[in-house]
Amino acid sequence: MSESCNIIFDPFGRRVTVPAGITLFQAALSKGILLRSDCGEKGLCGKCRVIVDHPDHLAPRTEQEGKLLKKRGSEHRLACQARILKGPLRVTVPENLVVGNEVFGKTGIQGKFRTNPAIRRFPLPADQIKSVGDPTVLSLEEKIRRAVETRFSETIHFTDAGLLATLSDPSVYTRDLTVVVQEDNRVTAINPGLHPAGTGIAFDIGTTTIAAYLCDMTDGTILTAKAMVNPQRRYGEDVISRISAVSETPGALVAQQRLAAGAMNHLIDTCLEETGRKRESIDRFTVVGNPTMEHLVCGLNPHTLGLSPYLPVFQDALVPTCKDLGLHAGDNVPVFIFPVISGFLGGDILAACLGDLSHTRKETTLIIDIGTNGELMLCKEGRIWATSCATGPALEGAQISSGMRAATGAVSRVWVENGTIAHETINQAPAIGICGTGVIDILAAMRRTGIIQEDGKFDPDKPGVFSDDKGTGRAFTLPGTDVGFILKDVRQVQLAKAALFVGIQIMLQKAGVTRVDRTILTGAFGAKFDWENARDIGMLPPMVCENDMIAAENLAGTGAVMALLDKDFETEVRTMARQVSFIDLASESGFVERFSAATRFPSLDLH
Repeated sequence: MSESCNIIFDPFGRRVTVPAGITLFQAALSKGILLRSDCGEKGLCGKCRVIVDHPDHLAPRTEQEGKLLKKRGSEHRLACQARILKGPLRVTVPENLVVGNEVFGKTGIQGKFRTNPAIRRFPLPADQIKSVGDPTVLSLEEKIRRAVETRFSETIHFTDAGLLATLSDPSVYTRDLTVVVQEDNRVTAINPGLHPAGTGIAFDIGTTTIAAYLCDMTDGTILTAKAMVNPQRRYGEDVISRISAVSETPGALVAQQRLAAGAMNHLIDTCLEETGRKRESIDRFTVVGNPTMEHLVCGLNPHTLGLSPYLPVFQDALVPTCKDLGLHAGDNVPVFIFPVISGFLGGDILAACLGDLSHTRKETTLIIDIGTNGELMLCKEGRIWATSCATGPALEGAQISSGMRAATGAVSRVWVENGTIAHETINQAPAIGICGTGVIDILAAMRRTGIIQEDGKFDPDKPGVFSDDKGTGRAFTLPGTDVGFILKDVRQVQLAKAALFVGIQIMLQKAGVTRVDRTILTGAFGAKFDWENARDIGMLPPMVCENDMIAAENLAGTGAVMALLDKDFETEVRTMARQVSFIDLASESGFVERFSAATRFPSLDLH
C-alpha cells in the first residue's frame, strides 16, 4: 500500500493527503486545484513550475525538467513531472502562474432578438383537463392531447415511455400542467403549474472560455450572461493538446466531456440562481464552438481532427438531449449543436457570420476570428468562403515565456510614449505576465523603437535588450516590470502572424476580391487587439484595413442566441454550412514560400 503524503498548496492554503508515486500536478488536481498546463502535462511549456520546501521528498528531476529548469535551484520543479516520494511538502505556485477563474469579455450581448422558437409551451388549467371527454374511457394522455387541441388548435404526440410514466401519479389529475412540445409536435416535458414563458441557454464553448446566455424564449431578451474558464485546460491550452490527450491517455475523452458538461452545468445553475428561473423553464440549448470543442462536448473522439486530412466525425448539426450530454435540465430537452465546415472550422465561425448576417449584406465582409486558432470567413454577394490558419495559441499569450490569460495583472496594452515603451495592465495591478493583446502591442512597440529588426532579431545595442556572451540579443524586459519577451517568443508570434496574413491573402485571391468593405474582428481576443498594431507587424494585410474596421467581441455568442430563439436561423445555419467554399491553405501552390516571406516584419516606412 502506498504511503500517504501530506502536502500544502500555496497560495491557496489547501492541505491535501495523497498517495506517494503520483505527480504534484495529479495531487493538486485530485483536490480541485488547477495548475497551468499549456502543453497538456508533457513537461514542454514550463507553465506548471512550482517551488517546494523539501526537494528531496520528490523523485529526481526528469530530462524535461533538466532542460527547462537548468538555471533554477533544486527547489524549482515542474508539477507535471515531479513525482512524490514522501511527505510532508509545501508547494508554492508562483504568482504569475496561478490559474484564476477571472474571465474578461464573452458576456456583453444585450438587447432583444427575434423570436420564433422551435419549442412551444401549452399551459393547461386542471379544470380544462378534467372537462375533456369521459374519464372512464379516455386516458390522461388522451385528455391532455384533446385539451391542447381544444384550447390551442394543435395536435401533439406522446412518444416517450418515460414521460408517460409521470402521468401515473394520481395527483396529476388535480394539478395545472404545462405541456412542452417540440417543433414536430412531440411532447418533451409535462411540468406542474402554468408556465407559458420558457427559457433557453445559448453556449459559446471556446478553447479558453465557456460562456452561457440565458434567454426568455417568449420576448427574446437575454436575462443574464455568465462565463468561466474552460476546465479542459488541464489537458492543454490548444486543441491539438486535447486531441492528443484523448489518443494517449485512457479515459481522457470521458474526462474532457465531463469537464465540459460540468462547466456548462455550473453556468446553468448560476444563471438560474441569479434570475430566479426554475430548471423546468429550460426548453432548449444551442452550442457553438470550434470542431474539437463540439466533438468533446458530444463525447465524440476528435482523433481524426488531428490527422491529415483532418476530417470531422460529423458535419451537419446534431441534436442530442440533455440526458445524452449530462446537462442539468429535463432529460428530453434538445441541445442544438451547430454544424461544422471542416476539421478546423466549426460552429463558432458560422455563428459569427449569422450574428452579423454577413451572408445577406451587399457589402463584401471579412470575418477574422482569432483565438487559439485563426478562422476566416469571407462573404460577397451571397457567396461564402472560409479557411483556417494555424496561428496556435501564441497570440493569446500561451507558448509565450511570460504569457498568461487576460486576467488581473496581465499586460494588456503597450505603446511608445516620448521614445519610451509604456504599458498598462488589467485592473491596473502590478504586471505579472502578458496576455494576447499585449503580445501584439509589444511587438509593434519594439519595432517602432528599433528593438526588433525586420528579420525578428533583437538589436543588442538598444536599452533593455539582454545579450548573450556572443553579443546576440536574447531578450527584452518591459520597463518597470519583470515581464520579459525572449527571442523564442518573437519567433512564435512571427509564425502566428504569418499564418493569418497569408491565409487572408490567399482567400481573397481565390474569391477574386480586391476590395473589402467591412472587416470584422471577433473572438474574446480578436475583438480587443489594436488592429493598427496588427497591421504594422504584418499580421493583417493593409488592404483589409482600408475601410470599415469593426470590433465585435461576442459575435459567435450572438449567432448562438439568434438560433436559440428563432428556428428559422437554425435552418439557415444548416444551409450556410453546406454553401461554404472551403480553402485548404496547405494545398495552395506557393503557400510555403509566401508563409516564409510573411514571417518578416514590414519596414517601418509602410505608412
